[in-house]
Amino acid sequence: MSVRSDLRRYRRLLGYAAPYRRGWALIVGLSLVGSAFSILQPWPMQVLVDHVLGHHPLSPALARAVRWLPGGPSPQALLAAVVLAGLALFAVSSAIDGIVTLAYIRAGQRMVYDLAGDVFAHIQRRSLLFHHRVPVGDSLGRITTDSWCVHNMVSTILFGPATALVTLAMMLTVLFRMDAGLAAVALCVGPLAIAARALFRGRVRAAVRARREVESRIQSHVQQTLSGVSVVQAFAQEDRSRRGFVEIASAIAEAQGRAILVRAGSRLGPGLLMTAGMALVLFVGAHRVLSGRISVGSLLVFLAYLKTLQSQMGSVTNGLGALQGTSAGVERVMEILEAEPEVKDRPGAAVLGPVRGEVALEGVTFGYDGGRPVLRGISLVARPGETVAIVGATGAGKSTLVGLIPRFFDPWEGRVTIDGRDVREVQLKGLRGQVSIVLQEPFLFPTTIAGNIAYGRPEASPEEVEGAARAANAHAFIERLPRGYETVVGERGATLSGGERQRLSIARALLKDAPILILDEPTSALDAETEEALLLALRRLVAGRTTFVIAHRLSTIRGADQILVLDEGRIVDRGTHDELLAGENRYSRFHALQRAAAAGERTMGSAERA
Repeated sequence: MSVRSDLRRYRRLLGYAAPYRRGWALIVGLSLVGSAFSILQPWPMQVLVDHVLGHHPLSPALARAVRWLPGGPSPQALLAAVVLAGLALFAVSSAIDGIVTLAYIRAGQRMVYDLAGDVFAHIQRRSLLFHHRVPVGDSLGRITTDSWCVHNMVSTILFGPATALVTLAMMLTVLFRMDAGLAAVALCVGPLAIAARALFRGRVRAAVRARREVESRIQSHVQQTLSGVSVVQAFAQEDRSRRGFVEIASAIAEAQGRAILVRAGSRLGPGLLMTAGMALVLFVGAHRVLSGRISVGSLLVFLAYLKTLQSQMGSVTNGLGALQGTSAGVERVMEILEAEPEVKDRPGAAVLGPVRGEVALEGVTFGYDGGRPVLRGISLVARPGETVAIVGATGAGKSTLVGLIPRFFDPWEGRVTIDGRDVREVQLKGLRGQVSIVLQEPFLFPTTIAGNIAYGRPEASPEEVEGAARAANAHAFIERLPRGYETVVGERGATLSGGERQRLSIARALLKDAPILILDEPTSALDAETEEALLLALRRLVAGRTTFVIAHRLSTIRGADQILVLDEGRIVDRGTHDELLAGENRYSRFHALQRAAAAGERTMGSAERA
């Protein structure tokens, strides 16, 4: 990554600090005041050593400052003044530090949440293809962990070193006034320490990014395991999952160890240089005390300043090191913010108002990987209110075909239109507002029954929610739940049966009341009795809507206005149920096979009863 690209990214992230400029101004102001108090803190010690214990005469300025003390400039009065001054400086400095810390929390955390919200929004807008390829844990890590990079940038990299530089300038001014030669000896060490830290920049950056990548793997492993915990338990694979966790955790420990070693190396050189500088200053300063050029108290003040000076230089070099570590998080965050969504509104996209529901695919070709089309030259027309059934073997492209209607993907070739308008020319939100989907495996959120039904229309009234539930044949079982419509369902609706979840999914689609409906094998995972109970609800849902049904059981699509048979991404047969059964084609063979299978099941059932 080039320096220019890094700077551009940092400038963009710094924009998240702008809304909280007042908080940052307060931090800067108080930090400068705190720096001034840090300059004053060693001086009571100088007065104690030189004028209380050492009986050195007071300077004119100090004599004027203490002449108002009770008892005058006596050793006892000076001692009391030194103690009180030390306590006052400590109390004021601590109060300033506390206020600055609180301001950092208020401004810094809000800034992080703003960035995390934008990363979350960008991830939501990525296509389903992105979400199929990128583990949830990786995306979660970018939102919850990597977004803190902006806080590190502003606090550790920008304000920390800036405050340190101001403090350095003030201290160096005092040091040079005290003893220019000794100050020059101390000052020459700093640039060498910064240069030593810069040599490790690339290694630290690579090590931190490698650690973050491995950490995202453990989040993905935990999320995937807990999402499929029923399968894990059914196949008794808990130990295997634990071993996988331990392996990834070991990889994290190794990556963390490498990062720590690299960072320790990046600190070793500066630390050795600063320690050598302290020894050199102590050696030269002691000779100056022995020669009478400075007092013992002045040397103690100088050493205290030097320690603070080295600490402030450390803040500058640590800021450089933090920049190296933060850059890994910056890269992972900016990969999301800079990526163009695969499917997005075109400039000037029109608002799609209410539609009649005519859907057409014209010569559509599409695939997930370049050179491997899933759909090839698909053309069809569904008129308003018609039901189009799509059948075919697994992998024939059925779900992909219906996914083009709400623009989950864009075709490589051809176009998809609604009422004659290319779906790429209208706004996504309006387009998807005209489409309802009922999936084979309904997804429910861990919230109330009413909240799940009203997910597509959160402003719906309780009466409308109940009406949709009644039409979906769900009201009866909802009323039996402990809190009725306010009952909170488990993760993914795990506390409900498959048929109950599907009825809630149908109620959600009914309440949305979109003119175009997609049913992706909504009953294939249900038993025959539950399926029969759902068919009435589905007939209510389909009425008056342009409907696309992906069907596994051909018996459920007898009344479709047209049936399309897909094979390897092409439409090989089309017609009504009766028309297709009248010929020798793939649909008639599917039908014969299913009738034979059903007859076999009935024979086996009779034998068991006998």
